[in-house]
Amino acid sequence: MSKHVGKTRELVQLSLLIALEAVLAFTPLGFIMIPPIAITILHIPVIIGAVLMGPAKGGILGGAFGILSMIKATFFAASPADMLFSPFLSGVPVQSLVMCVLPRILLGVLAALLFRLLKGITKETLAIALAAIFATVLHSLMVLGSMWLFFNAMPLRDVFVTIASLNCIAETIAAGILATAVCRPILAYLRRG
Repeated sequence: MSKHVGKTRELVQLSLLIALEAVLAFTPLGFIMIPPIAITILHIPVIIGAVLMGPAKGGILGGAFGILSMIKATFFAASPADMLFSPFLSGVPVQSLVMCVLPRILLGVLAALLFRLLKGITKETLAIALAAIFATVLHSLMVLGSMWLFFNAMPLRDVFVTIASLNCIAETIAAGILATAVCRPILAYLRRG
């Protein structure tokens, strides 16, 4: 396969995953509503792209995730917590921008780096699952930690505990299962081609 074909394939994959992110962000497909929590699966395409294409593309996908989250929070905020992700609604634009984008970029970079590290010491399937799980936990901690750090005026202790216990567990399980189910056959196919 020529270098040009490989670059074109990666660009197509990246574009498709960003489009999937947009569909998940702006439709109910990206959120599993189990009151009182909303479990998101928006992080999973970032992890998939990071595993398949590496840390740079994972970071780009994470950045797209952050920007889409910011747009959704700005125009479709469903709760006061959602408004914290909008630099236009939160009252502290720099903090909102950092909280919305930086943890998402790091999600993609860390997922790729974790996968590369783990596939050298364990089976590929387990490496995918563990990278997805650890990256999801780190992402949740970064976002919730940012909320706590930047918006300490809110009674975040209860919110933090609820989200960390319910959302994080559900999102982590979903990431481990879905990322493995998608990445494993694609990686096997790419090795054959």
